[in-house]
Amino acid sequence: MNNDTAKNRIEELVGLINYHSNLYYNESTNEIEDYEYDLLFRELEALEKEYPLLKSDNSPTLKVGSHILKEFEKFEHPIAMYSLSNVMNEEEFTDFHNKMTRDTKVENLEYTVENKFDGLAIELIYEDGSLIVGSTRGDGTIGENVTNNILVIDNIPKKINEKKRLIIRGEALITKKDFNAMNASRIENDELPFANPRNAASGGLRQLDSRESKKRCLKFFAYQIANYEDFDLKTEKSIIEFLSSLGFTVEGAYPAIKFNEVIELYKKIEIERPTFDYEIDGLVIKIDNLDIQEKLGFLSRAPRFAVAFKFKPLEVSTILESISINVGRTGALTPVAKVTPVHVGGVTVTNVTLHNPNEIKSKDIRVGDTVMLIRSGDVIPKITRVVKEKRKEGTLEFVFPTKCPVCGGEVAITDGEVIVRCINDECPSKITKYIEYFVSKPAMNIDGVGKEWINTFVSSGLVKEASDLYKITTDDLNKFDRMGDKLNKKILEAIDKSKETTLKRFIYSLGMRQVGEGTADTLSKYFLSVDAFLNLSKEDLINIESIGEVSTNSIYEFVSNTKTRQLILNLLEVGIVPTHKIKEVLNSSITNKNVVITGTIEGYGRQMAKELAERLGANVQSAVSKNTDILIAGENAGSKLKKATELGITIMTGAEFTALAK
Repeated sequence: MNNDTAKNRIEELVGLINYHSNLYYNESTNEIEDYEYDLLFRELEALEKEYPLLKSDNSPTLKVGSHILKEFEKFEHPIAMYSLSNVMNEEEFTDFHNKMTRDTKVENLEYTVENKFDGLAIELIYEDGSLIVGSTRGDGTIGENVTNNILVIDNIPKKINEKKRLIIRGEALITKKDFNAMNASRIENDELPFANPRNAASGGLRQLDSRESKKRCLKFFAYQIANYEDFDLKTEKSIIEFLSSLGFTVEGAYPAIKFNEVIELYKKIEIERPTFDYEIDGLVIKIDNLDIQEKLGFLSRAPRFAVAFKFKPLEVSTILESISINVGRTGALTPVAKVTPVHVGGVTVTNVTLHNPNEIKSKDIRVGDTVMLIRSGDVIPKITRVVKEKRKEGTLEFVFPTKCPVCGGEVAITDGEVIVRCINDECPSKITKYIEYFVSKPAMNIDGVGKEWINTFVSSGLVKEASDLYKITTDDLNKFDRMGDKLNKKILEAIDKSKETTLKRFIYSLGMRQVGEGTADTLSKYFLSVDAFLNLSKEDLINIESIGEVSTNSIYEFVSNTKTRQLILNLLEVGIVPTHKIKEVLNSSITNKNVVITGTIEGYGRQMAKELAERLGANVQSAVSKNTDILIAGENAGSKLKKATELGITIMTGAEFTALAK
């Protein structure tokens, strides 16, 4: 490679790396896997080493992390937060070990090994035993002050038994179980699922409303004390023990082991990691002795005494059998690949979402191809590439529909020339999916009107829009097979009951793009009435700090559109009465208490029980921790009851709970 070629490639790599870094750190999303990003980064490092005069002062190889979002206050770290250099295989780790042996002149170095969590690095500062600041890593020198969002993470101690100033680093993440539950809820409500737990965690920690952060069920795993010298700590092992004694969660740490034990541990965990309830993408290997660490020091962006020993993504091959198109409530045409069932990352995969036409085109994906699959972030199946050498003759490029595959209506390309949408307001698929969304628990919560009946109502022509649900009569329902008197009555009562609802639920039920539960709650508290919401201006939306430009435009266009505005008026005409609060908060024995609800509360669904607890003034948590004051235990309470009993938390029966509202 000559100088000009190297210069062009370096410029190309810098552009690619900066683009993907911005997506990862600042947009909480990604287009390529970590492994692909690491390969780009290493290529740039190698070229800069070979052509040092071509290395710029702004090279990504000199930077750590992200820039600071303007919505957050800047926070300067008392001690810099560094990134880590990577090793990609056993040979490279051996080279690292040999270098450490030479540099330290210690033959039998001991290492502390930790799982490399795929979350968001954060710093906690305690003074006089109290948590005073929580921040993101940012660029390593200056991060974002996200203290309010840190405070809602259940397993972070707010008070510790240590009066000296303490600076703790660790990872905020979402477990796979919580992530799957969140995505199931989003899919049920026709919202885009999060790509992976890391993106969901990063976005959750950078919410302007801490209540939205709380919904992400973030967990914190501690792994470092930045000011360890102040506590006479001499090894990584002693740091782990000290963190545990203070009540911090320390997970996946293996202290003081030899070089050959590190290799064996790496092989073992690489096999076992699909069974973990959180994502890891490698191991962090640190020299255990802190005095040796101090002598070795740091490079511009990483310590000399530690590396990240990365795993390759779990990748398998399968055959792409067909591509179908799903039409969602907003009209989005989403391609879905059916593949020959294949086991990857602990689950059997049969369907893979292809997201949009651009993905099919850029990867040249065709029916009949042999494709390579990974579970992106070890959770969501994703096609990484086509094995073109196995492509059979005669395979054809996939032609994306130019008409809606359900109704045959016109389509339009939206969202930055990415998403294809059906624009026919009478498309049965759009109507069906929207009605499913409208009756869902976070929306109008019409119990008993499930997907099967909604499909029947729409296909028969009985329901053409949401307001038609409220016009259904006993005679209408009796025309359908399998409709008995009891079910008939139950459906009509559920529909009628939903007329008295909250403004938050009503706004959410409208199905506006970019409006989830959090934004609906924000809008309800700003406008307080349907009339005020219907008469909103763009300036009103701009004045709401937590609503961005994209959401502002989407909401304003929805409310200003004649057809969607008529939808709202039709719902009001059939008797829906949305109010900001159905009832005032009642003072009770659980007011201002942290409560967890488990089991079945007689007469209440899960969402209704949560709303009752909030109306009684409680702060409802999702998991039992030492910060929980009361566990409300209904019938068939499980592991949460056992944990609460072990922690000595007050137990309240379901009957005692419901009696508070009487």
